[in-house]
Amino acid sequence: MMKDRLERFVRDNREDFDVFEPRADLWKNLEKELGHKERPLWLGVNRPAWMERRAIWQLAASIALMIGLGGFWYFNQQYGVTEQPEMVAFSPTYARTVQQYTRLIEDKRGELKTVLESNPALYQQFAADLDRLEKTYQNLKQELPKTPNQEILIQAMVDNLKTQIDLLNQQLMIIQRIKQQNHEPNHSAV
Repeated sequence: MMKDRLERFVRDNREDFDVFEPRADLWKNLEKELGHKERPLWLGVNRPAWMERRAIWQLAASIALMIGLGGFWYFNQQYGVTEQPEMVAFSPTYARTVQQYTRLIEDKRGELKTVLESNPALYQQFAADLDRLEKTYQNLKQELPKTPNQEILIQAMVDNLKTQIDLLNQQLMIIQRIKQQNHEPNHSAV
């Protein structure tokens, strides 16, 4: 019964209720009175202040992480940090040189392994010569942290790598000559 009277009252006075609409600037005034600031859209509409600070810190941490990873990648490309970390620690200027020589030696050793199948005895002799130089290089490398004048020792390491490259070049030239002799027709038989 009470419900019917309320429904009838609302139905009869509906037009009177619709006359009173809130002002358009009512929400802005309420926010001012409550001390709320306008928030950028990327922070969201209904976030508390601590979440705003957290989002800013997360953004700053992400940027710092990206810069750090980019810096690490750059220094690794420039100086070979992951390949020669001890060399970078002692002398970043020589680290890049050592990295380039080391890669060149690895490439030339790969070329030298092609002789293994055709002439294993020659390969063993070449490998023994290279192993002696490599042992000397490793000994110099072990002495590096203990030596007071590291500049001279690093230069000796670089010289050793140059000698290894020279030896590999000579060995590869010998292999080329052997291949040329094997492929040349016998002119003495004519």
